[in-house]
Amino acid sequence: MRRYFKLWVRFLLNSLTRELEFKANFISQLIVDLIYYLSLYLFYYVIFQFTDTIGEFNKETVIIFMIVTYMIDAVFEFFFSANIGEFNTMVVKGNLDFVLTKPVNSQFLVSFRYVGFNGLVSLTILSSLLLYLVYDYPHSEIGYINLILFTISFIMGNIIWYCTDFMVHCLSFWFKNFSVSGWLSNNIRQFSRRPDTIYSGFLRKVLFSFAPMALIASVPVRFLIYGLSAGVSLFFLQTLICLLCLMSTRYVWRRGVYNYESASS
Repeated sequence: MRRYFKLWVRFLLNSLTRELEFKANFISQLIVDLIYYLSLYLFYYVIFQFTDTIGEFNKETVIIFMIVTYMIDAVFEFFFSANIGEFNTMVVKGNLDFVLTKPVNSQFLVSFRYVGFNGLVSLTILSSLLLYLVYDYPHSEIGYINLILFTISFIMGNIIWYCTDFMVHCLSFWFKNFSVSGWLSNNIRQFSRRPDTIYSGFLRKVLFSFAPMALIASVPVRFLIYGLSAGVSLFFLQTLICLLCLMSTRYVWRRGVYNYESASS
Protein backbone atom coordinates (compact mmCIF):
# COMPACT_ATOMS: atom_id res chain seq x y z
CA MET A 1 0.00 0.00 0.00
CA ARG A 2 2.83 2.41 0.81
CA ARG A 3 4.38 1.76 -2.60
CA TYR A 4 1.13 2.58 -4.37
CA PHE A 5 0.57 5.67 -2.25
CA LYS A 6 4.04 6.97 -3.16
CA LEU A 7 3.30 6.26 -6.80
CA TRP A 8 0.02 8.18 -6.59
CA VAL A 9 1.84 11.13 -5.00
CA ARG A 10 4.13 11.15 -8.04
CA PHE A 11 1.06 11.17 -10.28
CA LEU A 12 -0.28 14.06 -8.21
CA LEU A 13 2.86 16.16 -8.63
CA ASN A 14 3.06 15.38 -12.34
CA SER A 15 -0.58 16.40 -12.81
CA LEU A 16 0.01 19.61 -10.87
CA THR A 17 2.84 20.50 -13.26
CA ARG A 18 0.51 19.88 -16.20
CA GLU A 19 -2.20 22.09 -14.70
CA LEU A 20 0.25 24.95 -14.09
CA GLU A 21 1.21 24.87 -17.77
CA PHE A 22 -2.42 25.34 -18.89
CA LYS A 23 -3.95 27.79 -16.40
CA ALA A 24 -6.75 28.89 -18.74
CA ASN A 25 -7.95 25.30 -19.06
CA PHE A 26 -7.97 24.95 -15.27
CA ILE A 27 -10.05 28.10 -14.86
CA SER A 28 -12.48 27.05 -17.61
CA GLN A 29 -13.05 23.71 -15.85
CA LEU A 30 -13.97 25.56 -12.66
CA ILE A 31 -16.42 27.73 -14.61
CA VAL A 32 -18.04 24.64 -16.14
CA ASP A 33 -18.39 23.11 -12.67
CA LEU A 34 -19.99 26.32 -11.41
CA ILE A 35 -22.52 26.30 -14.25
CA TYR A 36 -23.40 22.68 -13.47
CA TYR A 37 -23.87 23.43 -9.77
CA LEU A 38 -26.06 26.43 -10.59
CA SER A 39 -28.26 24.43 -12.97
CA LEU A 40 -28.99 21.75 -10.37
CA TYR A 41 -29.69 24.39 -7.71
CA LEU A 42 -32.17 26.15 -10.01
CA PHE A 43 -33.87 22.80 -10.65
CA TYR A 44 -34.66 22.38 -6.95
CA TYR A 45 -35.36 26.10 -6.52
CA VAL A 46 -38.23 25.79 -9.00
CA ILE A 47 -39.56 22.66 -7.28
CA PHE A 48 -39.68 24.36 -3.87
CA GLN A 49 -41.80 27.13 -5.31
CA PHE A 50 -44.65 24.60 -5.25
CA THR A 51 -43.90 22.35 -2.26
CA ASP A 52 -42.17 22.43 1.12
CA THR A 53 -40.85 18.86 1.13
CA ILE A 54 -39.73 16.12 -1.23
CA GLY A 55 -40.82 12.93 0.49
CA GLU A 56 -39.05 12.90 3.88
CA PHE A 57 -36.61 15.65 2.89
CA ASN A 58 -37.42 19.26 3.69
CA LYS A 59 -35.88 22.21 1.87
CA GLU A 60 -32.81 22.44 4.12
CA THR A 61 -32.15 18.71 3.79
CA VAL A 62 -32.43 18.87 0.00
CA ILE A 63 -29.89 21.72 -0.07
CA ILE A 64 -27.52 19.55 1.98
CA PHE A 65 -28.25 16.69 -0.43
CA MET A 66 -27.26 18.95 -3.34
CA ILE A 67 -23.98 19.88 -1.66
CA VAL A 68 -23.19 16.21 -1.01
CA THR A 69 -23.98 15.41 -4.65
CA TYR A 70 -21.60 18.16 -5.75
CA MET A 71 -18.94 16.83 -3.38
CA ILE A 72 -19.21 13.34 -4.87
CA ASP A 73 -18.78 14.83 -8.33
CA ALA A 74 -15.74 16.78 -7.09
CA VAL A 75 -14.15 13.65 -5.57
CA PHE A 76 -14.70 11.75 -8.81
CA GLU A 77 -13.28 14.67 -10.79
CA PHE A 78 -10.20 14.77 -8.56
CA PHE A 79 -9.38 11.06 -8.62
CA PHE A 80 -10.96 9.38 -11.63
CA SER A 81 -12.56 11.57 -14.29
CA ALA A 82 -9.42 12.33 -16.30
CA ASN A 83 -8.57 8.62 -16.34
CA ILE A 84 -11.71 6.56 -16.83
CA GLY A 85 -13.12 8.98 -19.38
CA GLU A 86 -10.20 8.18 -21.70
CA PHE A 87 -10.46 4.43 -21.35
CA ASN A 88 -12.39 3.78 -24.58
CA THR A 89 -9.82 5.77 -26.56
CA MET A 90 -7.03 3.73 -24.98
CA VAL A 91 -8.68 0.50 -26.10
CA VAL A 92 -9.46 1.73 -29.62
CA LYS A 93 -5.97 3.12 -30.28
CA GLY A 94 -4.11 0.35 -28.48
CA ASN A 95 -2.60 2.68 -25.87
CA LEU A 96 -3.73 0.24 -23.20
CA ASP A 97 -0.78 -1.94 -24.27
CA PHE A 98 1.62 0.41 -22.50
CA VAL A 99 -0.43 0.21 -19.30
CA LEU A 100 -0.53 -3.59 -19.27
CA THR A 101 3.23 -3.84 -19.64
CA LYS A 102 4.00 -1.65 -16.63
CA PRO A 103 5.22 -3.36 -13.40
CA VAL A 104 2.20 -2.11 -11.46
CA ASN A 105 -1.44 -3.12 -11.05
CA SER A 106 -3.04 -2.17 -14.36
CA GLN A 107 -6.43 -1.23 -12.89
CA PHE A 108 -4.70 1.12 -10.45
CA LEU A 109 -2.76 2.78 -13.26
CA VAL A 110 -5.84 3.17 -15.47
CA SER A 111 -7.85 4.63 -12.59
CA PHE A 112 -5.36 6.98 -10.91
CA ARG A 113 -2.79 8.08 -13.51
CA TYR A 114 -4.01 11.69 -13.73
CA VAL A 115 -5.44 13.99 -11.06
CA GLY A 116 -8.04 16.73 -11.65
CA PHE A 117 -7.12 19.67 -9.41
CA ASN A 118 -10.30 21.57 -10.24
CA GLY A 119 -12.12 18.85 -8.31
CA LEU A 120 -9.94 19.51 -5.27
CA VAL A 121 -10.76 23.23 -5.35
CA SER A 122 -14.48 22.49 -5.67
CA LEU A 123 -14.32 19.91 -2.88
CA THR A 124 -12.65 22.37 -0.49
CA ILE A 125 -15.29 25.03 -1.08
CA LEU A 126 -18.18 22.57 -0.92
CA SER A 127 -16.91 20.95 2.29
CA SER A 128 -16.76 24.35 3.98
CA LEU A 129 -20.28 25.12 2.81
CA LEU A 130 -21.54 21.77 4.07
CA LEU A 131 -20.05 22.34 7.53
CA TYR A 132 -21.78 25.72 7.68
CA LEU A 133 -25.13 24.20 6.69
CA VAL A 134 -24.73 21.41 9.25
CA TYR A 135 -23.92 23.90 12.00
CA ASP A 136 -26.90 26.05 11.02
CA TYR A 137 -29.36 23.17 10.45
CA PRO A 138 -32.65 24.29 12.11
CA HIS A 139 -34.61 21.04 12.51
CA SER A 140 -32.35 18.87 14.67
CA GLU A 141 -28.90 18.75 16.19
CA ILE A 142 -26.28 17.07 14.02
CA GLY A 143 -23.70 15.52 16.34
CA TYR A 144 -20.29 13.94 15.94
CA ILE A 145 -21.77 10.44 15.51
CA ASN A 146 -23.76 11.73 12.54
CA LEU A 147 -20.61 13.22 11.01
CA ILE A 148 -18.61 10.01 11.50
CA LEU A 149 -21.36 7.87 9.96
CA PHE A 150 -21.69 10.36 7.13
CA THR A 151 -17.94 10.30 6.40
CA ILE A 152 -17.83 6.50 6.22
CA SER A 153 -21.01 6.35 4.14
CA PHE A 154 -19.73 9.14 1.87
CA ILE A 155 -16.53 7.20 1.15
CA MET A 156 -18.51 4.05 0.36
CA GLY A 157 -20.83 6.05 -1.89
CA ASN A 158 -17.84 7.28 -3.87
CA ILE A 159 -16.47 3.75 -4.17
CA ILE A 160 -19.84 2.49 -5.45
CA TRP A 161 -19.93 5.21 -8.08
CA TYR A 162 -16.33 4.57 -9.14
CA CYS A 163 -17.04 0.86 -9.54
CA THR A 164 -20.22 1.47 -11.52
CA ASP A 165 -18.61 3.96 -13.88
CA PHE A 166 -15.51 1.82 -14.29
CA MET A 167 -17.49 -1.30 -15.20
CA VAL A 168 -19.55 0.65 -17.73
CA HIS A 169 -16.37 1.85 -19.44
CA CYS A 170 -14.95 -1.69 -19.33
CA LEU A 171 -17.62 -2.66 -21.85
CA SER A 172 -15.15 -1.29 -24.40
CA PHE A 173 -13.29 -4.60 -24.06
CA TRP A 174 -16.23 -6.45 -25.59
CA PHE A 175 -17.67 -3.79 -27.92
CA LYS A 176 -14.17 -2.82 -29.16
CA ASN A 177 -15.37 0.77 -29.58
CA PHE A 178 -17.91 1.80 -26.95
CA SER A 179 -17.79 5.58 -27.34
CA VAL A 180 -21.17 6.05 -25.63
CA SER A 181 -19.83 4.74 -22.31
CA GLY A 182 -19.57 8.25 -20.85
CA TRP A 183 -23.11 9.08 -21.92
CA LEU A 184 -24.43 5.80 -20.48
CA SER A 185 -22.71 6.18 -17.12
CA ASN A 186 -23.82 9.81 -16.84
CA ASN A 187 -27.46 8.83 -17.42
CA ILE A 188 -27.21 6.06 -14.83
CA ARG A 189 -25.74 8.62 -12.45
CA GLN A 190 -28.79 10.85 -12.86
CA PHE A 191 -30.75 8.57 -10.51
CA SER A 192 -28.32 9.42 -7.69
CA ARG A 193 -28.78 13.16 -8.25
CA ARG A 194 -32.35 12.99 -6.98
CA PRO A 195 -33.32 12.24 -3.34
CA ASP A 196 -34.27 8.59 -2.89
CA THR A 197 -37.59 9.72 -1.38
CA ILE A 198 -38.99 10.39 -4.87
CA TYR A 199 -38.63 6.72 -5.84
CA SER A 200 -41.03 3.97 -4.84
CA GLY A 201 -41.97 0.38 -5.60
CA PHE A 202 -39.80 -1.75 -7.84
CA LEU A 203 -37.59 1.14 -9.01
CA ARG A 204 -36.69 2.00 -5.41
CA LYS A 205 -35.67 -1.62 -4.74
CA VAL A 206 -33.49 -1.61 -7.85
CA LEU A 207 -31.77 1.64 -6.83
CA PHE A 208 -30.94 0.14 -3.44
CA SER A 209 -29.62 -3.14 -4.83
CA PHE A 210 -28.93 -4.06 -8.46
CA ALA A 211 -28.25 -0.48 -9.62
CA PRO A 212 -27.34 1.09 -6.25
CA MET A 213 -27.55 4.75 -7.23
CA ALA A 214 -29.58 5.61 -4.10
CA LEU A 215 -26.59 4.52 -1.99
CA ILE A 216 -24.27 7.13 -3.47
CA ALA A 217 -25.62 10.42 -2.08
CA SER A 218 -29.01 9.86 -0.44
CA VAL A 219 -27.80 7.35 2.16
CA PRO A 220 -24.85 9.51 3.34
CA VAL A 221 -27.28 12.42 3.74
CA ARG A 222 -29.64 10.24 5.77
CA PHE A 223 -26.82 9.34 8.17
CA LEU A 224 -25.78 12.99 8.37
CA ILE A 225 -29.28 14.20 9.27
CA TYR A 226 -30.74 11.26 11.20
CA GLY A 227 -27.64 9.47 12.54
CA LEU A 228 -28.18 5.90 13.73
CA SER A 229 -31.94 6.34 13.46
CA ALA A 230 -31.49 6.19 9.67
CA GLY A 231 -31.08 2.44 10.21
CA VAL A 232 -28.20 0.12 11.05
CA SER A 233 -29.47 -2.24 8.36
CA LEU A 234 -29.04 0.54 5.80
CA PHE A 235 -25.41 0.95 6.82
CA PHE A 236 -24.74 -2.77 6.47
CA LEU A 237 -26.54 -2.80 3.12
CA GLN A 238 -24.32 -0.04 1.80
CA THR A 239 -21.22 -1.81 3.13
CA LEU A 240 -22.27 -5.08 1.47
CA ILE A 241 -23.02 -3.41 -1.87
CA CYS A 242 -19.71 -1.55 -1.70
CA LEU A 243 -17.75 -4.79 -1.21
CA LEU A 244 -19.72 -6.54 -3.97
CA CYS A 245 -19.02 -3.64 -6.33
CA LEU A 246 -15.29 -3.81 -5.62
CA MET A 247 -15.18 -7.56 -6.23
CA SER A 248 -17.26 -7.17 -9.40
CA THR A 249 -14.91 -4.48 -10.65
CA ARG A 250 -11.89 -6.73 -10.21
CA TYR A 251 -13.66 -9.60 -11.97
CA VAL A 252 -14.82 -7.45 -14.90
CA TRP A 253 -11.36 -5.93 -15.31
CA ARG A 254 -9.59 -9.29 -15.34
CA ARG A 255 -12.09 -10.77 -17.82
CA GLY A 256 -11.78 -7.66 -19.96
CA VAL A 257 -7.98 -7.81 -20.05
CA TYR A 258 -8.21 -11.49 -20.92
CA ASN A 259 -10.44 -10.64 -23.91
CA TYR A 260 -8.45 -7.58 -24.93
CA GLU A 261 -7.12 -7.53 -28.49
CA SER A 262 -4.58 -4.82 -29.05
CA ALA A 263 -5.50 -2.36 -31.80
CA SER A 264 -1.80 -1.95 -32.57
CA SER A 265 -1.15 -5.64 -33.18
